[in-house]
Amino acid sequence: MLCFSKKMPQASHIVISISLFLMSMVAVAQETIDIKQFNLVAEQVTELKKTDLVLSLKQLTAFENVLSALTVEQNLVYFKLLAEIQIEQNRYSAAKKTANEGLIIGRRLASPSILMSELLYLRGFSFESLGNIPRATKEYKKGLEVAESLHNKIQVALGLINLGAIAYLTDNYKRSLVLLNDAYNIAGQTDDEELKGTANTELGILYSLLRQGDQSMAYYQQSYKHFKKAGLLLSAHNSLHNIAITHIREKRYEQAITVFKTIIAESNKDTSSDSMFTVYSGMAWAHLKKKDSNIDAAHQYLLLAKQYLQFTEKVDYRLQFYFDEASVLYKLERFDEVLISIARIEKILVNHEDMPKRKRKGYVNIINLKAKVFYKQEKFKQAYETKSRVIALTEKLYENEDNRSIAQVRLKLEAEQADKQNEILNNQKSRYEASFNEAKLENEEQRIYLIISALLALAFAWVLVKLIQSQKKLKVALNVDKLTGTANRRRLMVKSQQAFELAKVKQYHLSLMMINIDHFKGINDSLGHSIGDEVLAKVAFIGANMVRKNDVFGRFSGGEFMVCLPKTNLKLAMETAECIRAAINEHTWQLNNIEKISVSIGVATLTDDSELISLVKRAEEQLYQAKASGKNKVCAQ
Repeated sequence: MLCFSKKMPQASHIVISISLFLMSMVAVAQETIDIKQFNLVAEQVTELKKTDLVLSLKQLTAFENVLSALTVEQNLVYFKLLAEIQIEQNRYSAAKKTANEGLIIGRRLASPSILMSELLYLRGFSFESLGNIPRATKEYKKGLEVAESLHNKIQVALGLINLGAIAYLTDNYKRSLVLLNDAYNIAGQTDDEELKGTANTELGILYSLLRQGDQSMAYYQQSYKHFKKAGLLLSAHNSLHNIAITHIREKRYEQAITVFKTIIAESNKDTSSDSMFTVYSGMAWAHLKKKDSNIDAAHQYLLLAKQYLQFTEKVDYRLQFYFDEASVLYKLERFDEVLISIARIEKILVNHEDMPKRKRKGYVNIINLKAKVFYKQEKFKQAYETKSRVIALTEKLYENEDNRSIAQVRLKLEAEQADKQNEILNNQKSRYEASFNEAKLENEEQRIYLIISALLALAFAWVLVKLIQSQKKLKVALNVDKLTGTANRRRLMVKSQQAFELAKVKQYHLSLMMINIDHFKGINDSLGHSIGDEVLAKVAFIGANMVRKNDVFGRFSGGEFMVCLPKTNLKLAMETAECIRAAINEHTWQLNNIEKISVSIGVATLTDDSELISLVKRAEEQLYQAKASGKNKVCAQ
């Protein structure tokens, strides 16, 4: 009995040990099943999140408690998918945190993974959506470096798209054009419909900012087709929204309303609050601005948009809503409420001087609306002061413009006239302030006199604002070729003459390049001038982005461009010309019946030329030689 009693604990221990071992084996087996299943579920979630965000999130987070058992790569996939879903749901703070967790785990990798690039892009987009542009830029650059080191075309293109968007958000349109077109060309070499849709979307936005409505619309329509082909309904709706906004900018309000109604009809439970906000906000604006303006309908759609505003983390959307709200309330003559909306905008934009020019223009518009409200309320002193502030802000918008053109002489004279008018207004302001302080408004005649005086002051101020605004338009008209956006012939010759004179005095090298589109007349005759115009614009874009900052590229005549290359010898000029010729010849054209476009180029370098026109003629002679010898060539002297 004693012996048996001693063995009982040992036997019991063995039984318990065996039981625990079997339980652990079951747990390990279950865990192994989960881990094996993860890759399959991750693939399913990747497709499912295109159509059902809620279910895809549920399937993904089922693995939340076994993450420690997954491999590092599987963890990165988990956090990438989770961040993507959160971004689709407009939960940018959550997405930033998720991407950050994934990047911390990624540090365990012995070598870089493309998943790290994707997580960096997701974290960058979260920062961008939350208004932190500098931090977003850093994240995008890091992600692009990883993608380039791994030679991953798709992720390289996405990095270029992200940085291209940052460039146009910060008014650097030329850099944006370069980056986005590079991404577009890379996307065209892949079968990734989503990537193609994204590249087209961003180019559409950029051309919209450049006020090229037709080109912008074409890119949006292409993006819609690519997203539909990829089965991405929400992204396709985003393209439709951009198309509707383009209709609004072109004052095609009824068409915009039709597109917005399509989005509303096709929306589902996964349609984000941000998307619904922008749709109802757009509907409000279209009803407000259309020919038979429907203020009540605009106000109702604005109230619908407001329901979704509470869910957004985007500062830009709040600004948009308050601006729309102020505009609608102004039409409804609810002036006190307008001032409340404007006060909210001013609070958000307290540091408006640091904003991109596009946003500063919007800020000027809202202050101008404030002046109108004061006028409507017969608060003439405040109206005058606010309008004066509009003038000061408008001047500041353009104070850093290029002053080197001959047209500046005319602008200077106009500015001097504006200064004189401003001095008159300041003198009037002093008199009016004295009148406001001293007047007792004892009878209606005095009151009418003051109203008329204030109206005159406002009229002068308005004229001055329009004058300042017209200076910018005048400068552009005098220097830029409207079709291609490059320097026009007058600007070309002025800048080239300056470079010619400097080269003669300093004995610098100077080269000229004449570029002519081969068979251009045939393109116009057979395909129409609209196609010809598109060819011109694209050739100009390719050429202008392949020369240096100090070179002068512009349209010399119909299908001919000229490039002035300061401090450039014949060899370097020929190399540049050959790069331009090859780039145009290798470009993939998205135009019907056009597969290839070529150019012929003539190059000449300054020798003993006494006048610029002599150098131009020599370059043209070489151009004729290139044409005569078979076209699509570079000839030089």
